[in-house]
Amino acid sequence: MTKKYLLVSEGPTDHVVITEVANKISTTLGISIEIIELSPQRDATSGTYPGHGWGGIKSWCTKYSQKEQADVAHLPLMAQQYLLRQNWRALLAFNNAEGIIIQLDTDIAHLLADSTPYVPGTCRKAHCNTNLLFWLNEPSASAQLYFAVTAYAIETWLLATFPPTNAVFSDLPQNFNYEEISDVEDRLITLGFAAAQKRGRSRIRKSPYTIYEPYGKLIANHLPAVRERCSAAEDFCRHLET
Repeated sequence: MTKKYLLVSEGPTDHVVITEVANKISTTLGISIEIIELSPQRDATSGTYPGHGWGGIKSWCTKYSQKEQADVAHLPLMAQQYLLRQNWRALLAFNNAEGIIIQLDTDIAHLLADSTPYVPGTCRKAHCNTNLLFWLNEPSASAQLYFAVTAYAIETWLLATFPPTNAVFSDLPQNFNYEEISDVEDRLITLGFAAAQKRGRSRIRKSPYTIYEPYGKLIANHLPAVRERCSAAEDFCRHLET
């Protein structure tokens, strides 16, 4: 049995992590789960990826959103027909895929205001979901359209490979929630993960993107603990398993 999913993510490091998690579930369940890069895609000549981020996700969602006849009625007939066929459901059919996964980190929730402005203190994940649906012109997600919205970032799954007794969490209260930790990268750098300077501060190094391959394997090897500590990881794994 093979299950194929198309992935839209913020960048190639996210694809690396999601692929490693899918491979782990494939091995555990004895099935084949294939993750296909949809956006961004690696350039075949240079081997590099274009800039993407949440802006790239927004552009992709808008391009492949559900369109109504009234939305394109002002265009020539051939253009209307082309745009009406250009949607995510057509991509699923063309690729014979089980579904599309759209990955987005909630650390940028406050920047999303196309649907409604973010209200500080409210659920960042819910706000991101609302904007994804708005961009796609869809009423809700579905079995074929899954939002892998990670709080605050997919690197939270990496941090969750370390037990709560680790000294890096010594400033946090007992029974803290991993998904409420906002300084994920700072803690990972403290733990010894490679860093790079970006806009005057230390950030987790993401170039080349292959640096995340052992990180993805670390998450996969500690997947039961990561799932227990991160609801986003648990929800994502359940989606692949069903």
